[in-house]
Amino acid sequence: MKKKLSALAISVFVLAQPWSASAQMNQLSKFNLQLSYGNGSSVINNGGINTRLNTTTIEILGIYQINENLGFGSGISMMGHNGNGFNDKGNFNQTRGIVRVPFLLNSNKYLFDKTALIASGGVFVNHIIEDTYRYIGSTEEFQFDNWSMGAQARLGISYDIYSNTAIGILHNIQYNFLELSQSHSAIDPRMSSNTFDLFVKLKF
Repeated sequence: MKKKLSALAISVFVLAQPWSASAQMNQLSKFNLQLSYGNGSSVINNGGINTRLNTTTIEILGIYQINENLGFGSGISMMGHNGNGFNDKGNFNQTRGIVRVPFLLNSNKYLFDKTALIASGGVFVNHIIEDTYRYIGSTEEFQFDNWSMGAQARLGISYDIYSNTAIGILHNIQYNFLELSQSHSAIDPRMSSNTFDLFVKLKF
């Protein structure tokens, strides 16, 4: 996971370098609004046992273009997780909800007149807003007061359907690795996620 993050992060800086004259033909938009929906999976640790959960995400991301190829983005993501696992209490169904705030360095290069290769990398902070374990005959709900931090990288492609609108797909890798405050819960909040995101980008 860490190797994948490093490889995609390097892509951001490679793409930030000058490309070709065709890129100069595309008008620079100083601010972009990106709406995305993703689907994939996440792996969390439940008492020393890795549990894989189905993952869906929705995100609103604002991107300020520093120059033609490089921008800074931030926004808010909502992540939903659901899956089955087991621990010393038996089999369970787990649902987890997360709110996440990303801080990203974004880069794009036009390969053709309307088609661009895009990459981004950065960090995020997140908070678990729901964590529920449903066993046969009982339910456990955990509350988290703390926030945690992680790294993420994205690589994908976009297509301009209009001069101010683009659609595309991204491969999004995220790894949660650091608690920003001490957690009083016995549940480990660290996790890794791997999703494919469809998005619409509005250019202003």
